[in-house]
Amino acid sequence: MICLDCETQIPEARLEAVPDAEYCVNCTDKNSTPVIARVIYSHKCDSELFIAKGKENVRRLDREWSRAR
Repeated sequence: MICLDCETQIPEARLEAVPDAEYCVNCTDKNSTPVIARVIYSHKCDSELFIAKGKENVRRLDREWSRAR
């Protein structure tokens, strides 16, 4: 299988570990979607867990998390 980004051959060891891999190890980080989780405490309840996926949502959640601290 060929990497979709750099078009190099994906090593067999990677394909054994991740059979549906579309990117080589070097290209995976720049093509993956960031996901974070933050616990935000409020006066209404003990805490709430928020999970954000995608660059813009991660940025917004980090901003709200900073404000709540």
